[in-house]
Amino acid sequence: MPRPRSSALTRWKFERCGVLDSLEAVHTAATGGRPGRWNATKHLNLALFVSLAAEFQGYCRDLHDDAAIVLAGSLAPGNDQQIPVVLNALVRERRLDRGNAAPAALGSDFAVLGLTLWPTIHAAYPARGKQWNSTLTALNEVRNAVAHSDGAKLREARRHHPLHLGTFRRWRRSLDGAAAGLDRVVGAHLVDLTGTNWDEEGRHA
Repeated sequence: MPRPRSSALTRWKFERCGVLDSLEAVHTAATGGRPGRWNATKHLNLALFVSLAAEFQGYCRDLHDDAAIVLAGSLAPGNDQQIPVVLNALVRERRLDRGNAAPAALGSDFAVLGLTLWPTIHAAYPARGKQWNSTLTALNEVRNAVAHSDGAKLREARRHHPLHLGTFRRWRRSLDGAAAGLDRVVGAHLVDLTGTNWDEEGRHA
């Protein structure tokens, strides 16, 4: 039997990864799949990183929405008029709606749902959890430097990570694992709280 998963993870795997696949295809078409001259490809490379940050933030927001809906439904069973009130309280001050999907923001937002996110992730995935955290931190530093046209911060980011296709692919693989790990951790938390998990089609059980 397939493992239950959230609708957010389904959307990540098909819609959001499809966006990233299309951008990689554009990059390949522009470079012929060969390393290009730095000046000719640097802006295209940066666009890849910004898109990866945006799509992963969208995934995290979707996952938080899915979890909040399950939790709101469990707190007001049979009282459909109360569910939107509870749901609004769970998402109203969400940092994912105002800033990046940085580790601290994720921890804060999921804490509202009663989950100590990063300690739980590190307990479940000791090695990979640290990698996911560091990938998110580095990616959002690049995203902020590009979005704010901050040359000094971008040079600092490049000093630590070559911002080319290889790094993008490595970070994308890391965050693909993080998406699945987050889905499992949040789903298990919902089972503990409500007895409800995601169903195998990616909808709410």
